[in-house]
Formats: sequence, C-alpha cells, structure tokens
Amino acid sequence: MRQFLLSLFLFLSLNLQAADPAGRLFRFERSTNRNYICYDIQLADGHLDMKHPIHVYWIRAEEDGRQQELNYLQRKLAFGYKVISRGNEEVTVHLTAYKDLPIRICRRDGRWVALVTINGQEAELSKMFAQMRSPNSLHVEYVDIFGLSRATHTPIRQRITP
Repeated sequence: MRQFLLSLFLFLSLNLQAADPAGRLFRFERSTNRNYICYDIQLADGHLDMKHPIHVYWIRAEEDGRQQELNYLQRKLAFGYKVISRGNEEVTVHLTAYKDLPIRICRRDGRWVALVTINGQEAELSKMFAQMRSPNSLHVEYVDIFGLSRATHTPIRQRITP
C-alpha cells in the first residue's frame, strides 16, 4: 500500500509538470517559498543552441507569477549550469551548485528532454526539490530528484543529502 501511495504521489507530481510550457526541460523548487526556477530548451534556427542550450529563469509564483531572469550571483553560484560536453544535437551539463549529476539534453521521441540517472536508471528529469534547513537558510538538508524511468515509464525519485 505504501508503494502504491508513493507511486500515485509521484505520478500526480509529474502530471502537474505537464501543464508547464512546451520546451520546459525541468524545474527547481525550494521549500522556502513557491517561487521556482525553470530550465527551458534554447534553440537557434530550430536547432539546439550549442553555446547556450538552456534558458534559466525564475517564476515568481510567490509574488505575481512573473518571469524574472537570474542575477549574476544566482547564475554563477547556485542555479546556473556549465556545458561539460557537446555532441550532435545534444549537450551534457551540470548545475553550478551540484556538479555530481550530469544532465544530458537531447531529443527523444520527437521532444527535448533532460536525461539523468535516478536510482541507477536512465530517466527524464522533471523536477528537483531542495529542502532548506530553515526558511532563511542557504543550507540544503536534502534534494529530491523526480523523473520518469525511460525503461519502465514509471515515476521515480531519488533523495540526495549533502
């Protein structure tokens, strides 16, 4: 029963993601408020922009829902990314704040996806959630990574503790 409830929760969480705009690779949420960071595919002339493949920005849901670009410190120290390899219409990146999770941006089944390894399985990344130690803290207690298994097409989750 517990496994069923966990699967149902993950399924509903992923389905809520489906309401995100086309081109959304994944989002990053924090426990501090309802604002979240979007990671969207960035194309140039219909092809992956190999120099800047991801557009990263805030959705200020806590305020008026507006889109806001990251500032320099947010981009360089926390929510930005670095391209670590380039291929034919695909790139691998890692997030500035967590270099141990390579994220491969590529086309699968006619759409752009962010592929990661979750619990040893290749998965389409949909969301990351950081539980902060306190509302005003910069210290992370844990990060949950949510995705959809490419092999089983079922929701999966992994918790990372720093």
